[in-house]
Amino acid sequence: MSSLNTNKDRLISMGIIILAIFGISYFTFNAFFSGPNDEKPNPFEYNIEYFKQYDPALNQYEEIRQIPITLQELKGIAIGPDNNIYVSADQVYLVFDQEGNILDTVNCGQPALCLSVDTNGNVYLGMTDHIQVYDKKNVQKSRWSSPNDNSLFTSITVTSENVYVADAGNSVVWQYDKNGELIRSIGAKDDKKDIPGFIIPSPYFDLAVDPDGFLWVANPGRLSMENYTPEGDLRSSWGNAGMGIDKFCGCCNPSHISILDDGSFVTSEKGIARVKVSNRLGDIVSVVAGPDQFSEGTVGLDLAVDSKNRIYVLDPSRHMVRIFEKKRET
Repeated sequence: MSSLNTNKDRLISMGIIILAIFGISYFTFNAFFSGPNDEKPNPFEYNIEYFKQYDPALNQYEEIRQIPITLQELKGIAIGPDNNIYVSADQVYLVFDQEGNILDTVNCGQPALCLSVDTNGNVYLGMTDHIQVYDKKNVQKSRWSSPNDNSLFTSITVTSENVYVADAGNSVVWQYDKNGELIRSIGAKDDKKDIPGFIIPSPYFDLAVDPDGFLWVANPGRLSMENYTPEGDLRSSWGNAGMGIDKFCGCCNPSHISILDDGSFVTSEKGIARVKVSNRLGDIVSVVAGPDQFSEGTVGLDLAVDSKNRIYVLDPSRHMVRIFEKKRET
């Protein structure tokens, strides 16, 4: 190699070293002397703080009571015919009165992911893959077998004739009679019946029955609510995807639902934790609790409604039942 080429290479190397030293010095100096106000916002940052805001006029509910629960894993909530409060947590279910006093603690052998109470006071527990039934004295009376090995029961509701169970593992709703006989599955994709099928990206799959006896099921992957007859025919649906308070946010919401006695819907969401009320057409009516009332990252806000239309929110992050009541008009 000639001395000319060698000198050229040395000059290039020295130039690179000088530029590197200059670059390091510049960024070090800039970082040292720049304060927080000098930082420019990242245009690609995922920031949902703006979408947590909503019109304060929508806030028509107030929190009237909190019932602390010392157990670890809070899963489901239901209201009995006497307005007693039932909560499944860890491997038990608890029964409270309206003042938050514990009336009973019932060991059910394993975690119950959901529960419902019929008008006779019988308690129906949705375990991971089967149902356990307890009488009004909280004594187990039966156990219903699992439909198949893939079942993951996430919600259960009871009427005078039927028991409906949301199965996130199979992405269908199972309909049983009150004796535990399996009648049919509801909601499986069926192009001939214009049933789109449930999309369940995570283990949040809820259902409820309206005052007219029709079944409503949250289709979280489609960010919608679907209405079915007891025979399994799709009647209608509503729901819009979006971050705004009048829509369902994220990939899979609503996470939980309940229904007031006028047919209005109570829904909760994860991602942006919030609870709101929508009318029969799906139009937002009011906010029950906004994101500022929950801890960051809260999920699993199961819902229930009592005979006075008070709304019960199970808050696993804060380990409590939170009771909301509509504000009185002044």
